[in-house]
Amino acid sequence: MRRTPSYRRGHAAQTADLVVVGGGIVGVSIAVFAARAGLRVHVFERGALGGAATLRSGAMIRTHYENRADARLAVEGRELFIKWGEAIGGDPGFRRTGFVYLPGRGELATGALSDRVAMLRDVGSDAEMVDSEALRDFAPDLEPGSVERAVIEPESGYADPHRTMAALIAAARDSGAVMVEGEPVTRISCESGRVGGVTTTLRAVAANAVVLCCGAWAPGLAAGLGLELEIRPTAALPARFATAGRVGPAAIDVPNGVYFRSDGASGLLAGLRDWRERDLDGPDGLLPEVDEQFGGRALAAVARRVPAVAPARFVGGRSGPLDMTPDGRPLLGPTAVEGLWLSCGWSGTGFKTGPAAGRALVHWLLHGLPHHPDIRELAPGRLMTRSETRTPH
Repeated sequence: MRRTPSYRRGHAAQTADLVVVGGGIVGVSIAVFAARAGLRVHVFERGALGGAATLRSGAMIRTHYENRADARLAVEGRELFIKWGEAIGGDPGFRRTGFVYLPGRGELATGALSDRVAMLRDVGSDAEMVDSEALRDFAPDLEPGSVERAVIEPESGYADPHRTMAALIAAARDSGAVMVEGEPVTRISCESGRVGGVTTTLRAVAANAVVLCCGAWAPGLAAGLGLELEIRPTAALPARFATAGRVGPAAIDVPNGVYFRSDGASGLLAGLRDWRERDLDGPDGLLPEVDEQFGGRALAAVARRVPAVAPARFVGGRSGPLDMTPDGRPLLGPTAVEGLWLSCGWSGTGFKTGPAAGRALVHWLLHGLPHHPDIRELAPGRLMTRSETRTPH
C-alpha cells in the first residue's frame, strides 16, 4: 500500500510546517493536535474564529450514522467531548441528555435499521434498538405514536458551541499555534505539483502542507490548483424557544422531519430537516432568516412528538452555512496535489466529529496512513476531479 508522504517539524527551513485554512471547530482541532505533535502551525480565518458555522451549530453530540467511517469519527468525537478536560482542556459545556433516533417506515421494513445498529455497535457506539415500551421508559415525555422501534444512545447529548470554541482556541494557542482572524487566504502556491504555502490578503506564508477546512470556500481555493470539489453551500436554520415543558433526550425524528434538543434548563432548539431546499448563492450568499413562521413550523413538528413543549415561545434563531457534498459525507485526507489536504464538505456533521477528525487528519499527515482503515472511505478522491488543462503555479 502506498504511504502518504510524512511532514514533520523542520522539513526545510520554512515559516510553517502546516497552514490551516479555516478557523472553525474542524480547523482549530487540527491546530491543537498538530501543534501538540510539534508542528509549527498557522491558522487563517477569514472572519472570527468559529464565526461562520461552528457558533451557529445545533451542537448535537450523537453517533447515529449510516456509514462506518462517519460513525467511527462520531464515536471518537463523543468520547473526546465526554473526556474533554483531560483530552483538550477547559469545558465544552457537554450535557448528557441521551439521544433518540425515530426511523421512517422503510428503514424498519427493509431491515436497514437493524443492520445499521449492528454496525454502530461494532464501531463502539452504545446504540440500542428498543420497542415503544422501552422508548417510553427512556424518554417518558416523548410520544412514540406509530413508531414501533427506535434507536437510543444513553451517553449522547449536546455541547455549547461558544464554550467548545473557547476551549479549543485556548488549547491551540497554549500549544504554540498562530491563530489569525479576519485574514482570508486568497491563493495556495504550488510548484512542480507540490504545495509551497499560501498567500493571504496581507502576507505570504511558506509551508510544507496546507489543509482546507474552510467549508464552502474550499472549492474556490482548490480550483486555483486545478482541483474541482463537489461542495455546494446551503444553510441550516436552528430555531430557539423558551419552554417550561421538559424536552427530554435529543432526537432526530424522521417521520416528522425535525431534529431537536433541550437548550439549557428552560430552552428548546429545533430545526427542520429540509436543508436541501435552502441552497445559497455562493459561500458568501445571504443566509435565510430564522423567523417566527419557520419557528412555528419547527415547533409544531416537535410538539407532535413532545406535546409538553407545544406552548413554547419562539425567541429567535441564527441560520448557519453548511458545506454539502452529494453523498452528505466529508472530504477528509490528502489530495492529488502533494501537501494539500482537505477536511471540508462536512454537510452539517462537523461539530460532533470535528475534534476527532482533527486528530485523525494529523495522524494521517504525520504517519502516512489513517489511524483506522475505515477512514479511507472519506478520502477526497471520490468527489474530486483534476483538470488536465490547468497547470498549478
